[in-house]
Amino acid sequence: MAMSMKKIGAIAVGGAMVASALATGAFAAEKVGDVDAFAADVVADGNANVDIVVGSNAAALDVVSAANIAAKIGSLMFKEGTVEDGAAEISVTAKAESNDVDILDNSVATNIGSQTEALFFAAADNDYTKAFDTDVSATIVKVFDIENSLGVGGAAAAWPAVNLADLGDLSTLVEVDDVDPSDWTLGGVGTSDNAAEMVIARLEMDGLTDFGTAGEAKFDEGDLIYASLVFSDASDSITASPNMAVGITMPVLGQERVLVKADDDDEILYFGSEVFRGVLKEGDSYDIGNGYSVKATSVLKPTTVGATPKAELQVLKDGKVVSSKFDSVPYSLVYGDDVGIYVEDALENVAGEAGYVELVITDNILEMELGEEVIPDWEAYAVGYDGVNDIVLADDFTKAAGAITATGVTVPGIALKYVGDNEDGIDSDKDYDIADYAKLAFDEDGTELNVFFKMDESKDISLNVGQKVSVLNAEVKLSEIAAEAKEAVVMTAPIAVLDSEASLDDADKALILVGGPVVNALTAELADAGLVAMDNESPATLAVAAGAANGNDVLVVAGGDRAATEEAAEALIAML
Repeated sequence: MAMSMKKIGAIAVGGAMVASALATGAFAAEKVGDVDAFAADVVADGNANVDIVVGSNAAALDVVSAANIAAKIGSLMFKEGTVEDGAAEISVTAKAESNDVDILDNSVATNIGSQTEALFFAAADNDYTKAFDTDVSATIVKVFDIENSLGVGGAAAAWPAVNLADLGDLSTLVEVDDVDPSDWTLGGVGTSDNAAEMVIARLEMDGLTDFGTAGEAKFDEGDLIYASLVFSDASDSITASPNMAVGITMPVLGQERVLVKADDDDEILYFGSEVFRGVLKEGDSYDIGNGYSVKATSVLKPTTVGATPKAELQVLKDGKVVSSKFDSVPYSLVYGDDVGIYVEDALENVAGEAGYVELVITDNILEMELGEEVIPDWEAYAVGYDGVNDIVLADDFTKAAGAITATGVTVPGIALKYVGDNEDGIDSDKDYDIADYAKLAFDEDGTELNVFFKMDESKDISLNVGQKVSVLNAEVKLSEIAAEAKEAVVMTAPIAVLDSEASLDDADKALILVGGPVVNALTAELADAGLVAMDNESPATLAVAAGAANGNDVLVVAGGDRAATEEAAEALIAML
């Protein structure tokens, strides 16, 4: 199978999400203009008073420097207030492409160009696609309700290798290295098992001729799949996967989420974004944010040896109880779209004087009803493997001891299946959405028609202080929001933008330009106008061009090379 690598784009992360400690200590940088006055005015009345601009041609180190500056400014953004929690809105953007394959190329005997249908797939890591390729070509007859029509005169055979296009990894799909971070051993899930996202497409010819002859492909209802699957730590093969279990963490559409509840009466799975994982002492509360808190009100130790303890939890909104549950552990409690809780255990300390509840608390609940559209044209299903030769989609499930199963099959994950109109006559540049997340792309280049998966995705998320999430394969944590004797209030941190998205003439606030004139177009404009002087030999420099951005001041953070630019950024951070 002839394949070529596509360039994988960089991940650009909004400033406030940088969680690692910024460098401290003394950093040297030459100052030009009133740099101290500029630095003192980056935040006004609790809001960012600057925009940060990084060059479109910048090196990765410049992007990191811009993010670190944004993070420092974000930590300064506070107002005096009386609220009990702080939060930040941030944006994460990711771009990537998988490998591609020319479906019109018949020059290789095993190339899919000589076939009437083909299966394309990519995953968060190509180890999963290699295992999937082996599984499907060796034993799998049916793939996610995508029927194999290649069998002759009876039962269909497994998918032949000539019909499979392993497109490797799509790096912005998410992988979770440990689905059970608390080592709870949930429903048979191993404490080191992992989970990963995968995208799958089945294409067939619009007619009876092969790809290489006709050159027009089509797909129909059920031929596009987004999936998130749990894998055994010992194997990347879906044939060895465990069942999903309530309490595990797995990726769902670009974000790590906890399966906090499985309702097998209504066939609904509930996923939430983790805000707290650990132990609450009886009588203590945890503030989630947005006025919500969770309180462990009581723990009841059983009087019979070996019996299950009970615990009561309350969900409070602005101090008022809006939901509560008293039950044997483990159990789940979900309140609307705002709070989801999975309680794993209830226990007492050695002295028997205090009770504790071991749990995970989530917010931003995603309700996934099987067999129904979660988003337009995309229905939710449980992924099942029957242990023989079929991977199927199930619209119902059974929950036993927390583990998710279906009739006669293991259920290692969830899938969204395309149920929209069929598309045919695909023979030119065009992209098709996969669950409003990834895309199936076609690139016509002369006699070639290349097929690949790609992503250009942005997600806006809200984080409370101390909360950590993984989104689009970037780990995000809001460690703190600075405040003096008062708690922080909700704010929006500055986000670094590209020079192609900013203008000196249209600026409505002061600008911080990261990078010299070679990599940052706005810095180049200032240099051409004689407002800054900088070349490849320049040391780390902080230079202010007064009023250069539509009457607003501009601070250039740069040096003769990327290391000098990083040093200049560290010097600015130390000043703020």
